[in-house]
Amino acid sequence: MVYVKRWSEFKARALALQAAQPERTRLVLKVQPKTQTLVVKITDDHVTLKYRAKSQIILNRFDELQRLLLEAMSGIEAPPPAPEPASAAPPAPAPKSGGKKKKGKKK
Repeated sequence: MVYVKRWSEFKARALALQAAQPERTRLVLKVQPKTQTLVVKITDDHVTLKYRAKSQIILNRFDELQRLLLEAMSGIEAPPPAPEPASAAPPAPAPKSGGKKKKGKKK
């Protein structure tokens, strides 16, 4: 079990491993608070890939990898992102709040 140094390489190899053995592949996430590290491990009992990081940035990347693996395992493709509407008119001004009006001080 050797740690993969680069996230992009780990992600590509993990997706390839899952595609080769979808029914046997499993993903494990370990947090080691003493050393403040996150270890991501994916295995199919024959091949094991591990990635270790101390940065919290990896959490977003791990979330993306987990979503991709879940889509691949379920066989359902995610819907494409909704396109932003291209409007020529400028956006309407925000309506004023309908709260109570403050009264001035009496003199």
